[in-house]
Amino acid sequence: MAIVMSETLPFNYELIFSARRRSVQLAIVQGQLKIRAPTGTSAEFLQQLLIQKQDWVLKHLQTSKVTIKPSWVNRTQILISGELLAFSWILATKGQVIVNEQGVQVQVPMRVDIARRDRYIEQQIQHYLTNLAEVFFQKQVQQQAALMAVTPTAVRIGSWRRRWGCCDSRGVVGFNWRLLQAPDWVARYVVIHELSHLRYMNHSAAFWQFVKTYYPEYLAAQRWLKTHQSQLF
Repeated sequence: MAIVMSETLPFNYELIFSARRRSVQLAIVQGQLKIRAPTGTSAEFLQQLLIQKQDWVLKHLQTSKVTIKPSWVNRTQILISGELLAFSWILATKGQVIVNEQGVQVQVPMRVDIARRDRYIEQQIQHYLTNLAEVFFQKQVQQQAALMAVTPTAVRIGSWRRRWGCCDSRGVVGFNWRLLQAPDWVARYVVIHELSHLRYMNHSAAFWQFVKTYYPEYLAAQRWLKTHQSQLF
């Protein structure tokens, strides 16, 4: 593994060779370009590849810079139900999440090692929001399914990074717990979107018309998710 300081490209990168690799992979990891290549790959080949992929690399490096979040031990705010609330943490005898008019506070047990505190806080927030999501989405699905005359077989809560919800052929609908950070009206759109797949298992014109029938403001909800997705946990 080596950090390559390029003289001809507007970025540096980390180069990792592996005898087991059969192709070259480019990835942006924590704001840094990483290249994994088969052992013996020539510098000339990599240079030409990077010239070809330069626009892609620069675009994703910029996106990575925008979406990098502070560590939990350094955060002062958290988004809950579309509102930015004050966030803090303290050492305590036992761990719990406290939410009140002052904001959100995570109590971290003193036994938790300093190096593990950030991960502990993250896990506690996720656990808290997941529990809220289970109650919220069960209620929303029950209400909206009755109005839409569809019958889901089960509701599950997921932790996906690249989707807000899902619906499978068995009638199971799923929702990302991170939606509890969005306003209720946005989370409700995702419920109607996934329930609509029980009628149309595609994204056809008929599907979107069905969504619009029960949620006319669906485009506004989509815009909110696109604009704020980097702020959700």
